[in-house]
Amino acid sequence: MRTVCDSHLTRREAIIGAGLVAAAAIANGSPRPAVAAPPPVEVMPGLFVNPRDAWGADLPPKSAILPETPQFLLVHHTASPNNYGAGGARQVIRSAYSWHTSAAKGWPDVCYEFFVDHDGVVWEGRAGSLAGPVRADATGGSQGFAQLVCLVGDFTLTDPTAAMLDSLVKVLAWLGTRYAIDTYPDATTSFISRGSGRYKAGALVTTPTIAGHRDMSFTTCPGDHMYRLLGSGLRDRVNAQRFAWMGVPPDNGVYHAQRLGRVAP
Repeated sequence: MRTVCDSHLTRREAIIGAGLVAAAAIANGSPRPAVAAPPPVEVMPGLFVNPRDAWGADLPPKSAILPETPQFLLVHHTASPNNYGAGGARQVIRSAYSWHTSAAKGWPDVCYEFFVDHDGVVWEGRAGSLAGPVRADATGGSQGFAQLVCLVGDFTLTDPTAAMLDSLVKVLAWLGTRYAIDTYPDATTSFISRGSGRYKAGALVTTPTIAGHRDMSFTTCPGDHMYRLLGSGLRDRVNAQRFAWMGVPPDNGVYHAQRLGRVAP
């Protein structure tokens, strides 16, 4: 099972990744003391997030996690099978941790701030993400300034489930609100890249504030079907969700006028 969102793995990476996943599966089959999972945290009305300890209390970060200054939100997928198996999404995330923190990757933790599974269950990924903005990693290099939301599965040939999309919309709307990121459908942001496969360090990057991994690196992530959905209404849904939480009708023009520096009519 591959648990890194890039369809262009080398043969060496694929072999190493497969070995790590197998080792993790063996380790997870050993008896463990029964420990109650921490309850989900309600971060916005109707949006609950399972804390990192719900999947990785015994898998701490390998090194310090740096803070981030978010300017946009980046959608990924794990590119792993959509049938999670007996261990469910929790096991997929644990396998991702094993791969991401291996010598082959060398990252301090899973690279994504949040995961969403096919039942719409949301999981905190990288340590500290519920507490505040932390810096991510990514296949092809991290250009910086993003918070990553990863769908658990492969959406190259199939659409995410309705429950998954509903939760993705809520997570993106929450993060946009939390970090004052403009999520109006035509919103963009610009920054100086820290270096990625697509943008060398020092390059000026301009991107939609809700983008897909392939916009930042040479990869097929988050899959053709998910990427298409970004431009066919998902950004509108995110913005509408923010209005719903504010108790404001989404078509009253106030937010759009404010973001453009004009007084609303």
